[in-house]
Amino acid sequence: MVERVHPIVGTWGLQSFTESDIQTKSVAYPMGEKPKATVIYTASGHVATIFTAADRLAPAESRPTDREAIQLFRTMIAFAGRYEVDDDELIYHPEISWNEAWNGTKQARRFEISGDVLKISFMPAAGTLTEAVAILTMTWNRRT
Repeated sequence: MVERVHPIVGTWGLQSFTESDIQTKSVAYPMGEKPKATVIYTASGHVATIFTAADRLAPAESRPTDREAIQLFRTMIAFAGRYEVDDDELIYHPEISWNEAWNGTKQARRFEISGDVLKISFMPAAGTLTEAVAILTMTWNRRT
């Protein structure tokens, strides 16, 4: 019997990352309009990702100053761990991350796949830019 691999398995490149205010319908870009990101989902249930903001600045030297290091930290997201899929819910279990507060947590998202496009939406929550209730949405393209 051949085991069927879930369509999420593979490597994906970020197309867009938006924050939509539920009430006003306004759209913001928490990491700029052209952030860079890759996420990899394995058939064995592992996930690894890194995001960087659109406007990141390289440090002047190979070792960043404290100020540069803060800017670099605040303009990235990275984690690895396990994931599981339950219908249209994608559940992450970060084991290592750029933010220690994520380790050992359970983070649920909604997702849909259409061909080579993966759309992941966070549950409604206070926005990153304001306290308004917003939904963060990431759209990914499959990399070959």
